[in-house]
Amino acid sequence: MRLARSLVMKRLTSVAALVAFLALVGCSSSANSPGQFQIPCNTGTSQQLANPTPGQTGVPTTQGRITVVAFGNNNILFTTYTQWIVTLTDNTGAPWTGGPLSLVSDPSGPHPYPSDFYYASNIPMLSAGRTYTAYLSQPSATCTPVQLPGSFST
Repeated sequence: MRLARSLVMKRLTSVAALVAFLALVGCSSSANSPGQFQIPCNTGTSQQLANPTPGQTGVPTTQGRITVVAFGNNNILFTTYTQWIVTLTDNTGAPWTGGPLSLVSDPSGPHPYPSDFYYASNIPMLSAGRTYTAYLSQPSATCTPVQLPGSFST
């Protein structure tokens, strides 16, 4: 009798452990659900806004594109840049989605790294009198967008 009780308890413990595991997996499998844990997108390098520059004010609403400068070309961002976009969030919470990144030249842009590579994302017309925060996003991925340091205002 004692052996049978022991086997039943082991099975119940195993079932409870399996249920707990499945509950945890279920919570993390839907990466796009609000409040769920997401892994940050990995560019494999450092990056920042190049145009407009962080803190810039009076940016024209017809800016047309956001330029990002990144460190080097031996990284994930360089090898997958067409899979990335710039997204903006303004101070009202409204999102602004740009197009896929393209490599661009920016000789007069900032040079914060020993090896600068510039990427641009075309953006729609912005709203006047707003402050924008920029992010690098991968639309086909389930990772959290990478916030670019600083913000700019129109």
